Amino acid sequence: MRRVPLITTGLVLAVVVGGVIVVGAPGRSGPQAPLPSSSASARTVARAFLDAAVRRDCHGMRALSAPDDTDWCPASLWQQWTGEGDPTMDAWSALQRTTAAADRQQCFEFGTRETGLTGMEPGADTWGLCLRHHADGWRVVSEGVG
Repeated sequence: MRRVPLITTGLVLAVVVGGVIVVGAPGRSGPQAPLPSSSASARTVARAFLDAAVRRDCHGMRALSAPDDTDWCPASLWQQWTGEGDPTMDAWSALQRTTAAADRQQCFEFGTRETGLTGMEPGADTWGLCLRHHADGWRVVSEGVG
């Protein structure tokens, strides 16, 4: 008699855990490309980060940012269902430095075409990103609408 409730409880628990894993798992990362060397310039790292964002290469974005910047990674089903969107950078263009070349933090502006950002209309916009030099080279430390 006690076996049926125990088996039922186990099955319900397995279904709930499985559902949480499926709904919370991030979307599949895009294709990877070689990362710039630690001696690469801030501009080279910025270009590589933006290319990774367009490919939705989560590994590349994590490796080129500190702290990890994975805002352009595919969203989980939970994020999509709760209205957080599924941000996608379709393209970027015209990377221009906005700080002096000798500054400790290097900032750039660029044009972008995006979709899926909550609270923003899809399409063209101007964005910016800043990088700082770390032990393993330049890394993106912030990005957003310019």
